[in-house]
Amino acid sequence: MFKIKIRTATLSKACLLASVALIGSTITANAFADNDNRHHGKPLSVTLPLVKGWYDGEPVLYLTTDASDPNAAKDMGVNYVPQLAYAINSQPSSVDDIFAVTNFKQGNIIPSAPIPSGPDNQDTDYTPLWQVSTVTWKDAQQAHTLKSEQDVLDAKANGMVVITQTNIVVNCPVIYSPEGGFLPNTKINGMKIR
Repeated sequence: MFKIKIRTATLSKACLLASVALIGSTITANAFADNDNRHHGKPLSVTLPLVKGWYDGEPVLYLTTDASDPNAAKDMGVNYVPQLAYAINSQPSSVDDIFAVTNFKQGNIIPSAPIPSGPDNQDTDYTPLWQVSTVTWKDAQQAHTLKSEQDVLDAKANGMVVITQTNIVVNCPVIYSPEGGFLPNTKINGMKIR
C-alpha cells in the first residue's frame, strides 16, 4: 500500500481527488484540526484511492472524488454529482478528455496537467474535470500501453483503436506529474512512480 502524507492547516485545505481506473494504492492526508474542539488540535487522517495514469509519456498521480454518472460513481466509490455533466456544454469548455482503455490493463491517459502543480500553474488548458472517452483495441494482440494523448490519436489514425466519447464527467485533480512536480505540501513515501 502506498501512502502520501499531506499536512495542511485545516482538513478543508487538504482537498484530494481520485479516478476512473483505480490501482489499489492509497493516499493519506493529515490535517490539523486547529479550530475543532472535538479533536483537541490532534491530526486528522483520511485515506483515499490513488490513481496512476499517463500524461505526455510520463506517469502522473491523481485522485477521483466525483462522477456525473450514477453507475460510474458506484463503481469508483465516489460522489454521484449529476451537475458535473453540465460542464460539457459550458462556454468556454471547462472539461478535457480522459482516455480510459477498455480491453487492456493500463492507467488512464490525460492531455494536460498543472505545470507547475499548485498555485503557480501556468497550463491554462489544465482542468480537473475530465470527460471520459473509452479507447478499445480492435485487435487485442496489438494492444500496448498508451502513454499520451498523441499515442491514443496515433493508434486511432492507424485504425488500431476505437474512441468513444461518453457524457460522463469525473473530477480528478492531478497531484503529481514529472514536469509539474507534486502539489505543494505533498510528501510521498514508499512508492516508485515509474
